[in-house]
Amino acid sequence: MQVLNNCLIYNTNMEENSARDRFKEILDSTVIRNYDSPDENNAKIKDFCQKVQELKPKRLFRYRNFSEYTVVAFKNDLVVSSKPADFNDPFDCLIQVDPDAIIKDIINPQNRWKLQKWLDYNPKLVEIIPKKNLKKINALLAMKDTTYSNFIQKRIPRFRLHILQAIKQAKEFLRTYPHIACFSETPSSPPMWAHYADSHKGFVLEYEFKDYFTPCLNCKNECVFRHYELLYPVIYTKTRFNAKDFFSSYWSQIILMNAPVKVFIPKDDDLAIYKVLIHKSKDWEYEKEWRIISHCEAYPMIKQRPTAIYLGAKMKNANKNYLIKIARKLKIKTYIMDIDITNTEYKMTPKECKSYRV
Repeated sequence: MQVLNNCLIYNTNMEENSARDRFKEILDSTVIRNYDSPDENNAKIKDFCQKVQELKPKRLFRYRNFSEYTVVAFKNDLVVSSKPADFNDPFDCLIQVDPDAIIKDIINPQNRWKLQKWLDYNPKLVEIIPKKNLKKINALLAMKDTTYSNFIQKRIPRFRLHILQAIKQAKEFLRTYPHIACFSETPSSPPMWAHYADSHKGFVLEYEFKDYFTPCLNCKNECVFRHYELLYPVIYTKTRFNAKDFFSSYWSQIILMNAPVKVFIPKDDDLAIYKVLIHKSKDWEYEKEWRIISHCEAYPMIKQRPTAIYLGAKMKNANKNYLIKIARKLKIKTYIMDIDITNTEYKMTPKECKSYRV
């Protein structure tokens, strides 16, 4: 029986790893260039969403401390997200980029075709770009390759200053602007209970997400990021994710420096920001994390009723009884994490609680 159990655990871990490996393949092969055909991009987005949906586990779990804030959210079926700056991993959502690699892209005359394609697909934007900036673009497009390279070479010190400033701004943006709700594939991880559920004195909520996306409650209209607000599995790697594509648009922004703030900028990959936000060190692999990423300017909240609650092994009985009462009103199952003294493994088992009190 023990051998059979070990085989089942091994097969489960293999399935989890293969699903994440498959997602990484899908993510790496999906590139949404905002200067490509809208129909082409919409087809890519639909295909990407369907593939991610197929990989999503049936159930996901959210570890919580016991506090007034978390209990109110539980009572009201709210999933409230957090800023990456508040996470416990200093590398989380922190960009890694080489300024010299960006400059190399700027110097390459072959990259000018992006500007031309951008203008072709967005003719109305020509009307809002200042004439002197449009004149710069046309002049760059008309230059011979050697002339273009010489033109850029003379301006590299200026470009470098702008790029370094952009990297600084992007670092701050990625740590404070996106909001992320974190989930795990397991409710039985002792380190997770220790780190995120107040050393087993908190609780875990179980969810079943069925939709492609999970729009936040603040969105009244179609959000520009709505298509991408999916559940993403975190990708665990030995080296940090190279965010060069996240900055690939800055060479064109330099050209359009005096243009209105909301001018459309050509980007090599609209998914680049999400790729930055879901890469973590392999040291955190045990968390088996999935994330909902939101870019809502208001504090984003998702309305989603949990399907079960798991109470920590060290939670006070008074707190257990309070949460059991709420769970009864919400008509969801309650489990209490149990440590079997006869078990030789460091393993907790959820046992269903059918009574109204402990």
